[in-house]
Amino acid sequence: MDRISKTILIALTLFFVTSSKIFSQSIGETLSNLSSDAVLKYSEPVISAFGSSMNSGWFTGLPASTNGIHAKLRFVGVGSFFSDDLRTFSHVGNLNLTSDQVDKILENSGYDPNVFTDLKNEILSKSWEVKFDGPTITGNYDEYLKVNFPTAEIQGYTIEQYTLELTDVRGYLNNIDVMPSPALQFDLGSLIGTGVSVRYFRGINLQDLGIVNIFGGGVSHNLNYWFDDGLPLEIGFGYYFQSFKVGDIFKNTASQYGMFISKRIGGRISIEPYAGLTYETSRSEINYKYEFDSPAGRQELQLNIDYNGDQTVNLAIGTSINLSIFVINFDYKFGGTRTGTVGVGFGF
Repeated sequence: MDRISKTILIALTLFFVTSSKIFSQSIGETLSNLSSDAVLKYSEPVISAFGSSMNSGWFTGLPASTNGIHAKLRFVGVGSFFSDDLRTFSHVGNLNLTSDQVDKILENSGYDPNVFTDLKNEILSKSWEVKFDGPTITGNYDEYLKVNFPTAEIQGYTIEQYTLELTDVRGYLNNIDVMPSPALQFDLGSLIGTGVSVRYFRGINLQDLGIVNIFGGGVSHNLNYWFDDGLPLEIGFGYYFQSFKVGDIFKNTASQYGMFISKRIGGRISIEPYAGLTYETSRSEINYKYEFDSPAGRQELQLNIDYNGDQTVNLAIGTSINLSIFVINFDYKFGGTRTGTVGVGFGF
């Protein structure tokens, strides 16, 4: 097993046998401090990881080119890797301020917020263009998001530039290297060279982001079925889709289609190298409650953000090791978010 497969296996093992870090607040409470465009930039690394993970680990070899019953049940562990450039972000966007934040901004400019109430109310009544700098959701837990409020002229008063530190928005996943995504997959074939796959999983808390619910399916076809003399390689095509919900915040769908090749070497004990060239798409929704202050008091907005994920062409290369009824597979996907897969199961 190569280094990548070992990394994913260790990450998944730790995922199931240890509890994740106890956070002072939920991910929903963290996001409630941010406007929609900032939430998207803050969450973007895990959204891309969700999309890539959902489109990984489906294929381990083409179905037989002859009719017959072949079934396989696998535990699939997928891991999407985070590079250092995904730990932080910088973004110019809009933000509605809280009363405490406005007090700090006014005090920095020498104005008592209890005296300059009209000035405070005007600042609270607007959405301001600010600059965000700090950790993404995958960044350092001990770092906080900073908001640069610009110099402004309001009611004839000069409000000086001020940098706010949002202590409720930090690197939630604390420099995590791999985002694990488990699933159970059942593969069944073959009828006229065609096999079907179903994937399902639910009930675990994914890194304190929420309870995971997974469902998906797909179909693959071996073109060798149509040739009297078999080709030296199994060649075919396939299509797979999956829905992936994490708590009440993140909802994701993904699909892929592409060409696949495989070659089984040996009998009941064998190896089967495989590869796939696929076109992948994903779509995500973020549902959260945005909270801020206004002259009329505390405001809450229920927001729904639609995000079209990466549309990429990817190459996956891997190997299945068949030990009679037991099977182990591992592969790695190049393109888009780097993703590896380890699978363990049994079949016939």
